Amino acid sequence: MSDNGDPDDAALLACLDTSPERSDAWERLSAVADEFAARPHDEDDVRWKPPMRREDGVLTFGYPIYGERVERACHALSEVGAVTPAYHWTDRRPPDVPDDGTPLSPADAIRLATTIVRGERFGDGHIAQAVERGTLQAILASLAAWRRER
Repeated sequence: MSDNGDPDDAALLACLDTSPERSDAWERLSAVADEFAARPHDEDDVRWKPPMRREDGVLTFGYPIYGERVERACHALSEVGAVTPAYHWTDRRPPDVPDDGTPLSPADAIRLATTIVRGERFGDGHIAQAVERGTLQAILASLAAWRRER
């Protein structure tokens, strides 16, 4: 593992919690991955609260409201260790999801999960973009497949 916040693939995979205590979390991750595989986009996944001016004149910004399965997906990613402080996402360009249908590597899935879930704290809509582009779906599929192969 590199100490500069850019761990190699093996170090990132070691961040995943495969202990028996986390088997339920992996089942939840696999279940939501299957849901997204069957139905990649659902109108309930992301709704946007529009900006508005309150009665006192204050302008509020719009923000995303995530549906139940998106919330379950993000929670499961955190539970299994796919959102990790080992990867310094603010210092790195996130990997791209292959355009040719090639599955996302599990280590790149961890890099992207960390970037997307942590990025939401700094700017609304990171998760929404990941859902719209299919990135969240690719992350879930990659990690669910990795777990099944173990």
